[in-house]
Amino acid sequence: MIRALFLSMLAALPAGALTVDEILDKMEANEEARTSRMEATMVVHDVGGKERTSELISYGCDKGDKGLMEYVSPARIKGMKMLMLNDGDDIWVYFPRTARVRKIASHQKKQSVNNSDFSYEDLSMRDNRKDYHCTLAGEETKDGAACYKIVMKARDPEKTYQRIVMWVDKESFVSVAAEFFDEDGQLWKQLEVDDVTRIGDYWTARTIEMKDVQKGSRTVMKMDKIEYDIQLDESMFSERYLKK
Repeated sequence: MIRALFLSMLAALPAGALTVDEILDKMEANEEARTSRMEATMVVHDVGGKERTSELISYGCDKGDKGLMEYVSPARIKGMKMLMLNDGDDIWVYFPRTARVRKIASHQKKQSVNNSDFSYEDLSMRDNRKDYHCTLAGEETKDGAACYKIVMKARDPEKTYQRIVMWVDKESFVSVAAEFFDEDGQLWKQLEVDDVTRIGDYWTARTIEMKDVQKGSRTVMKMDKIEYDIQLDESMFSERYLKK
């Protein structure tokens, strides 16, 4: 009887249905270029409607395990760099005005990066299965795209986001939208992406917008130039390089 019930449950599953781990594996594989280089423009829209624009270049190495981001304008932050190692677990920031390097402690990762709506944790977040229990909550259409809906619940009550709801495009396996909830269960931030295109072997979102629902501000990042699997000097991904 138990065997018959088990077989009937299997028969009820859609043919070729993916598990949540298989979906997340495909997402991660799409983000695992050997190296990457991106030029981007970031526009912060504050609560009062004022806009602040900056330009930056980001680099990735070892399939995303190492990352480096450097601001190239405006002049007041030119040369500011952020180094991310060990899948974003370790983050250092170089401030050109003081010529000092500061390591970002775990409790500081929720802080804003350059007064934007992205935190240090947001920019370093990749596969977070070690920090979140992930479940597949079904399938939904998001902005016209057929998506998997994934719910992530924090394993640690001290995590910045206690719950994340993410919509993953079924074709590209790119997260096209996400909602981030605070420790009180209130919606804190909303992430939306646009202009997802295939560059070489990888699907990439050319526009990313993060809204702080509670504060009423938003930040838009547009990728102006993207290159994958190019030659990079790995010495860039070190504390010593930050001061260069």
